[in-house]
Amino acid sequence: MIFDAHGDILTDIYEESQKGNKDSFRKKHYPLYVKGGITHSIFVNWTDPYQKTKEDFDKTFDVAIDELKQVSDIVKICLNYDDVKKAHAENKLGVILGIEGLKYLDNPEAIKDLYHRGVRHAILTWNEENNYATGVAETESGLKDKGRELLSWMEQLGMIIDLSHANPNTFEDVMNYTCGPIIVSHGNAKSLCDHRRNYTDDQLMRLKERDGVIGVCAVPNFISKDPELQTVEYLAKHIDYIVKLIGIDHVGLGLDVYYYLMEGKTSTGVKGLETIEQAQNILDVLRTMGYSDQELEKIAHKNFDRILLKVLN
Repeated sequence: MIFDAHGDILTDIYEESQKGNKDSFRKKHYPLYVKGGITHSIFVNWTDPYQKTKEDFDKTFDVAIDELKQVSDIVKICLNYDDVKKAHAENKLGVILGIEGLKYLDNPEAIKDLYHRGVRHAILTWNEENNYATGVAETESGLKDKGRELLSWMEQLGMIIDLSHANPNTFEDVMNYTCGPIIVSHGNAKSLCDHRRNYTDDQLMRLKERDGVIGVCAVPNFISKDPELQTVEYLAKHIDYIVKLIGIDHVGLGLDVYYYLMEGKTSTGVKGLETIEQAQNILDVLRTMGYSDQELEKIAHKNFDRILLKVLN
């Protein structure tokens, strides 16, 4: 079993629908997920805060949720961890619906409407500053008052709070304001690659204090600034670094394989992890580094499964 904590599939389904392509998940993505051994995943609605509109945000959910329901023979939308187990028993891909950036959410209480549609996860911002929080593209501000109200609703409802894309102020504000487990669905170790989207040792320690999990991701410039090190082997070094810093229970996979959103691209650009089909490669590398089967199971899915079980009502 492999859990991928971050995929932009909802957005891609919508984008494909705009081109007139129907049933795109089954045709375009599902075979790769099967070959990669992905059993469950968070699929997000990423509506570009700089180029898209609220209409795009709303329609992405409308179109993508409808399509996923139409492929119920291969996909199960999961509202809780029991649904994840049922999906596995039925040999279906378990999908948790999520949001990558809340710029287009009308107000904090509107998260309830999305919850009732099946959404169980949210990232407050995608790099930008919005009404709820401040992303890594900005430095001065952090969590907003509306963001605090939104987080209260999320904790009350039982939704996964994801600090990917948060700037340091937002990261710390959310840690101080909330009380349950927190995740970073996709990001790497800043000590190995000094990118604004990666996380410092202190932030990783804070994540451990909250019984959280970080999912390492196959984004080349999050892995290394050196193109020669943008490989699955060096991504495994990020995992090994995080394990040695905060322990085996707090790292997983959030591969962020999103090349399909860019016209003409067919690969992540990460050697050995070009598509989701090659997800198993990172576990194979870790095995050669001495990781046991039990440790690999934690990284592959059990650590994030712990969060799903604790958070989702």
